[in-house]
Amino acid sequence: MSAASPQPTLTDALTSNVPGIHWPAVVGARDAAVLALLFQMESTQWLSAEALRERQDRQLGALLDHARSHCAFYRERIPNDLARWHDIALLTRADLQTQADTIRATAYPRAHGKTFDIATGGSTAEPVTVRRTALTQIFWQAATLRDHLLHRRDPSATMAIIRQFPQAVDETKPGRWGGVLRSGPAWHLPISTDVETQLRWLQKVDPHILLTYPANLDALLTHMRHEGVTLARLREVRTVSGTVTAALRERCRQVLGVPLTDLYSAQEVGVIALQCPDSGLLHVQSEHVLVEVLDEQGQPCREGEIGQVVVTDLHNFAMPLIRYALRDWAEVGPACSCGRGLPTLRRVVGRTRNMAMSPEGKPFWPVLDTKQILNAIPHLRQYQFEQTAENAITARLVCAPAPSPEQLQKFQATLEQMLGHAYRWTWQVSDAPLPLLASGKFEEFISSIHVTRKSG
Repeated sequence: MSAASPQPTLTDALTSNVPGIHWPAVVGARDAAVLALLFQMESTQWLSAEALRERQDRQLGALLDHARSHCAFYRERIPNDLARWHDIALLTRADLQTQADTIRATAYPRAHGKTFDIATGGSTAEPVTVRRTALTQIFWQAATLRDHLLHRRDPSATMAIIRQFPQAVDETKPGRWGGVLRSGPAWHLPISTDVETQLRWLQKVDPHILLTYPANLDALLTHMRHEGVTLARLREVRTVSGTVTAALRERCRQVLGVPLTDLYSAQEVGVIALQCPDSGLLHVQSEHVLVEVLDEQGQPCREGEIGQVVVTDLHNFAMPLIRYALRDWAEVGPACSCGRGLPTLRRVVGRTRNMAMSPEGKPFWPVLDTKQILNAIPHLRQYQFEQTAENAITARLVCAPAPSPEQLQKFQATLEQMLGHAYRWTWQVSDAPLPLLASGKFEEFISSIHVTRKSG
């Protein structure tokens, strides 16, 4: 018998469902389905891109046959020949709003489990409701568990989660974050909580892992730096539902001393891409979603090009989402140096509403460096920029004391250097926090200029 205690393994975090059997665990049917998928995904991630696409096409054929037979919306929309895939018109949010009854299937395999509806999209003022099945949630759970494995998370770790929740949460009573795993506590705090209260709560919870939105993390980092606060046990920050910049990753390391791990998902389809632990690229989860990145002519983007993200959920037979335009924009990545064949995105750059416009009417993606912004106005606690015309931007600043005219002049020069253009500026200064979007998120740059896109 070895004198040294063996390191616990992930399987030690499984709970047996059979009385008297403690090890190895014999789990229940649903957990077994998640683990069976994960077992396959551990192999399929190493397939070549061509082999992955061949398997996707096999599943895609079954999905298209089902949609043609059971969804009136797709009956004339989908060609019989998969070679004409790119002829299929993109599915838009407007379609989901006005044609939901004809997109929902009149029948689906009973083995896919019960259905449930997810309402999402309040941040765009275009809410949609998508019907999903118990089976689609199993794929979501398997992808989440894959993320835990990729980043070697300790199942016993304490996680603090600050985001919007579909139902009220009790911030004094933790849940669990491990899914099929027996995990440490997960503490929950609504994103509507002010940043100062968030920070006090985090100090009390003292998590190993923090999960929140990128914009909220940015606000927390600003407050922590200003107050000289750190989180002693923190090992990792996880972000969802937002744009992660290189500057935010660097600030996270500088202020907290830990890495930032991003996850790209959408309520309509589940997990879309996971951050590679080796390269930092985002690996598309090809086992359950087909992801296309298309230019403005509807053609596939090449490596390094930015286009709109179009997804197909390969396993939702209750309400097939085929070539669904998420209205996100992303940059196509290269083949990953880790050796996985899963396609990559280098970054998700934002939604259509986050795109800026030059005074000449040319769209571009704004890059805002928080460090430079704080150098211009050190007491700035929160900021938001809204482009109201091609040559005009309104800046909303939360700051006490209010910046001087000289500081605003310096700030304007800093912003115009980052944006690469000169604008007419309107300044709105307050000491009250700026409101969140209906989704519970906060966006630093929004545009109220209507930009017509091919996806509608």
